[in-house]
Amino acid sequence: MRTLLVSLLSAFLLVPATAQERSGPKKNPTFPEAIEIAKKNVEQEKLGAAIAVLQAAIKDLQKKQRAAVLAALPKPEGWTVRDQAPDAASEDVAAGLLGVGSTTTRRYDKGDANISVEITANSPLMQMLSMMFANPALVEADGGELVKYGQHKAILKKSGDEGCELMLLMHETHLIKVTAQGLGADGLLAIFDQACVDRLEKPLGK
Repeated sequence: MRTLLVSLLSAFLLVPATAQERSGPKKNPTFPEAIEIAKKNVEQEKLGAAIAVLQAAIKDLQKKQRAAVLAALPKPEGWTVRDQAPDAASEDVAAGLLGVGSTTTRRYDKGDANISVEITANSPLMQMLSMMFANPALVEADGGELVKYGQHKAILKKSGDEGCELMLLMHETHLIKVTAQGLGADGLLAIFDQACVDRLEKPLGK
């Protein structure tokens, strides 16, 4: 019996101690990393794994696109700029819905005036709006005015007693919606001018 206990104790002492380990948050691969992982998964016929990693790569590209869009938006002097951090859970839900696209938001404040910007990018649903933008009579009947930004068109209309709204459609895929309160149309168009749209061409162009 004593021999057995000694043998068991010796075996226990010879077992290497397990180091403490924390799982930590999962890190999504960058776009180049995801492409390489997806290629290897396809070669091994692991198609589900390839699709999953490519979806993660798209999320990485959307983050880069959002950062580029925010950098392209105007930062007028005297205005306080606030950008809302994207909600990861909402993005995951949106990614699973066909045609939803990704959304970027920004708010400007100056005294009693404010501007809200919402940019919906990469949404096929925006093609449905192109018919309205192509029909000046329909725009005027709705109380709007067409504004041209080079090859792109926007609809400018009154919003409330002291506000206005600008909706700009780019490449029938991206919609920039700007709503202002306490600021007239001339002031809004001075901030969201042709130079702003030209800068947005890089992250939102074809």
